[in-house]
Amino acid sequence: MTHDGMSSLQIAKQLRKVVSERTVRRWQHMYRSTDTIDLKTPAGRPRIIRTKSFIRKVKNRFIYKGRQSARKLANSLGISKGTIGRIIHEDLHLHAYRVIIEPNLNDEHKQRRVSFTYWVRKFLRKKDREKILFTDEKYFELGGIFNRQNDRVYTPSRYYADEHKGTKPTAKFPKKLMVWLAASKNGLSLPIIFEPGETLTHENYIEIVLPHALSEGQRLLGDNFIYRQDNATPH
Repeated sequence: MTHDGMSSLQIAKQLRKVVSERTVRRWQHMYRSTDTIDLKTPAGRPRIIRTKSFIRKVKNRFIYKGRQSARKLANSLGISKGTIGRIIHEDLHLHAYRVIIEPNLNDEHKQRRVSFTYWVRKFLRKKDREKILFTDEKYFELGGIFNRQNDRVYTPSRYYADEHKGTKPTAKFPKKLMVWLAASKNGLSLPIIFEPGETLTHENYIEIVLPHALSEGQRLLGDNFIYRQDNATPH
């Protein structure tokens, strides 16, 4: 086509724009200079940092030292944070995920959970499952919940941040409050809020929790309901 005197735009149209006119123009220049078209060598400036060997090195770092930030990895390798970000996302297709906190379950706990699900499927009908009253207790710190990832103060310097509520004083042993709550298909129960520092014992579980659970279960589900608890020691 070049020998026939066709321009790069005409050739691109003949190829139904599978390749761009710019690419055709580059091929024509290459053909006129060397009588060949080398497609093995990519166009543009050659890579200096993001080579295959360097990408493999970064991949091995994540395999053997997975829990490290991109900033620390960039500093240890002597490259910019932008370059390490492109290697992570574009070359290795990796994404950063937060570490999730989950219950420390042993094999016995897992087996008991599986057995319970089998028991529910075998012996409880659908209408029976809708009558379950799930209960649990939870400690809450009186100082409130603080998420360092979301709480930000925008100021010119750290000094001004400290002056404008940029610090969060916390106690070494903060006071906690225990709350009991039940959940059902028809909604939540009224909570039981214990006194600060008070814990759940056999005595207050029998005297306080069970009568309250009975009245709330009857209010939410009627007289015939299934009381479900997590088999904690005070229960």
